[in-house]
Amino acid sequence: MAAHSKLVFSKFLSESDIKKRLAVPSVIQRSLPPFNGGPALIFQFLHGTRFWPIHYSIRTKGYNKPVFSGRLWRNFVIYNNLNVGDRFTLYQVQVEDGSSYYRVEVGREIDFLGINAMAYGSGSTADEHVITHHHQEELSLELSLGQPNVEGADN
Repeated sequence: MAAHSKLVFSKFLSESDIKKRLAVPSVIQRSLPPFNGGPALIFQFLHGTRFWPIHYSIRTKGYNKPVFSGRLWRNFVIYNNLNVGDRFTLYQVQVEDGSSYYRVEVGREIDFLGINAMAYGSGSTADEHVITHHHQEELSLELSLGQPNVEGADN
């Protein structure tokens, strides 16, 4: 079944995003699950091969900005070794059968052979990374790097 991904939002992570909560742009709130009268809910997004439950809420004091926060957000940050300056990108994936889910990519900006590019980890324990460089709107270069296949090789 074919699926279609729609960008929800993307941002470079700040120290506050890493240590406390990820501030979510208010303008994309319609693209996320509705609160249905309460100030918080748990929803899941896919990163690599794993679905992560995330606490999504609106602050009840001060500025009513939506955030991903709490123990569930910190678990995601720690497990995936996120750092200040990493790019967090959330997509909504629409499946042919009408269902949808959320998918996350986290990448680091790198200099690859003199080209400014983003390196995305797979979100799994495998040492595989994808390097993407968007040269023009309709053109991108994607390079997958992983452990060499050395089965049967003489060491």
